[in-house]
Amino acid sequence: MRSDDPKLLARHLVPLVRPSDVLLAVGPAFDGRDPWAPPQLLLIGPGQPPGGVTATVGAMRWGTYSVAGGDPVRLGFWTSQELSAIAETVDHLALALRVPAVRAHFPHLDLGTRKLLHDLRRGDVLAGASEARVWRERLGLDQLHLYVASIHLRRFAARRRQAESLLENEDVEDAGWMLSECGAELLAALLATAGETNPRRHWHPRLLRLHKETIGADDTARVLRLLRLGPCAAGGADAIRAALREADRIHAGVLRRCPSLPDPSARSATVA
Repeated sequence: MRSDDPKLLARHLVPLVRPSDVLLAVGPAFDGRDPWAPPQLLLIGPGQPPGGVTATVGAMRWGTYSVAGGDPVRLGFWTSQELSAIAETVDHLALALRVPAVRAHFPHLDLGTRKLLHDLRRGDVLAGASEARVWRERLGLDQLHLYVASIHLRRFAARRRQAESLLENEDVEDAGWMLSECGAELLAALLATAGETNPRRHWHPRLLRLHKETIGADDTARVLRLLRLGPCAAGGADAIRAALREADRIHAGVLRRCPSLPDPSARSATVA
């Protein structure tokens, strides 16, 4: 079995999957971002992985596994119990989007959880199709783009306030760095309006090019200028303030595309 052949990898692993398990092909090799990337498989099931799948590099969330004595496979494993806990958080997040009083306790989804939700939403189901449908519905993955956009808009609002505070204290260099962070958060929110929920920042510029037609040339150009301006902004504080006004235009564009999103700009937002 060749470790770079995803179909062979899946064929060796599928017989080991129990009826209650879900097996998906995920990652850049499967969604068109990078066909030359190593294949990745995501396994969801109760308790421990099934027999025949043994970890070779520690008890990692994502690790290299030996499948039925074959070549190593990049495999992620999550338990059904863990997904049930995530579903409760997602329910709270969905409520926070609708009920202002709940937003003071806005739920946190860490990077690993957002990556899992993205993979479960976009992955190619190799086994356990009915279970995969149940999890996709229970986790509200049809609304994942709204959750992601809301998270990044809140982070943008917090970083924008930090940039303003730094400018008031004449700390132009750090304000420039914070401007770059504003641009990164807005880029992720813009991608979410186009249905793109990949949380990995290093993919976002490439994904922006792929979704440029949907996002629009103006907002694409604006967010790229924010990312390029960074801490060495020519023109100092005045240039950074002008860039923040451009950021506000991008923020308004995100809200226009997703009118059901709450506007966190006038509220206190905790940096996640």
